[in-house]
Amino acid sequence: MGLSNQGKTPGRTTLLEAVNTLLTNVGEQPVDSLDNQQIQDARIAESTILEFHREGQVRGWSWNREDAYPFERDTASGEVVVPANVVNFTVNPYQWDGRFIVRGQRVYDLSERTYKIDPAVCPIQADVVWLLDWDESPEAFNRWVTIRSARVFAARVLGDRGTVQYTALDEQAALTELMRVELDQAKPNSLTGGPSLRPFPTYEAGRGLLRGTFGGRVIG
Repeated sequence: MGLSNQGKTPGRTTLLEAVNTLLTNVGEQPVDSLDNQQIQDARIAESTILEFHREGQVRGWSWNREDAYPFERDTASGEVVVPANVVNFTVNPYQWDGRFIVRGQRVYDLSERTYKIDPAVCPIQADVVWLLDWDESPEAFNRWVTIRSARVFAARVLGDRGTVQYTALDEQAALTELMRVELDQAKPNSLTGGPSLRPFPTYEAGRGLLRGTFGGRVIG
């Protein structure tokens, strides 16, 4: 938290502005900086936003997912280390039959029961979902996270059903816009190719929508 989360990009909503949205939603005064950790409500508001910002990215979107990303073996340790901001790591099941998984930040070989990866199989390619910072995420996603966080923050701080009901309407509108932007960027169709969510490598027209799911249910 603090100054590291206050990056400013022209035309974009900053994390500070998002925090102030949550504060004003419950009748609290906005703050001038996230670096003042003595204001408890501001700390809770920032923590709530970052909680849902992480949660919202885990399933993967067109902007934080990469297919067949190569991971190289470290020659000194013999291990394949996955960056900490990778929140989903899936190897091609037809190529490796579930042989490689991630434990912590290291790739584990289930077949050989070791973290020492055979150099002959490297680089290991995997479909990954990256956890991006606030400023790296699309404005439509940050807007939806802000409104979603405002609803939860109001419920946690005030237990005010009236406020929660009001922001629930805004949340649905923000989600609708987010899905419109996602479909426009992913451009799913039945003619062009692309990797499937299922193991068989054919394209699915609903891929853009299916990626925007949480807890096994489609949002929206």
